[in-house]
Amino acid sequence: MELFKADTCEVSFVADRLELRFDRHMQSQDFRRGLLKALQFAKDHRIKLWLFDLRSIGKLSEDEETWLQVQIFPQIMMHLGTDNHVALVVDERCYDDMIKESGLLGLKSYNSFIIMNTFCDLQGAIEWLDHRQSECA
Repeated sequence: MELFKADTCEVSFVADRLELRFDRHMQSQDFRRGLLKALQFAKDHRIKLWLFDLRSIGKLSEDEETWLQVQIFPQIMMHLGTDNHVALVVDERCYDDMIKESGLLGLKSYNSFIIMNTFCDLQGAIEWLDHRQSECA
């Protein structure tokens, strides 16, 4: 089910998860509007699985990453509680750079509120989220 569509951002609800896809020409306004739509849907329907497909843009800019950390993640924690899972899918070059910078363990974040994992393979990210869903069921 499509929740939001702009020229550079698309938000959908697919198989118990929110999927956010971004175009390489992503505009900050579309990014923020799409995330706010996704957040509202997650709050209304208690959705705890998120897939960010960033392959077309590599990785987020510093401004977008800061906005996500300061605006969206705290609201997810406040309104949805613990056990939210976020899969980030980046392109292979970005993934390799991230591994060089922080190692494989640096691509994962574990706290009781938001459990994040980074992938360069979309199917691997979907399988990881599907496995999280079956653990919570």
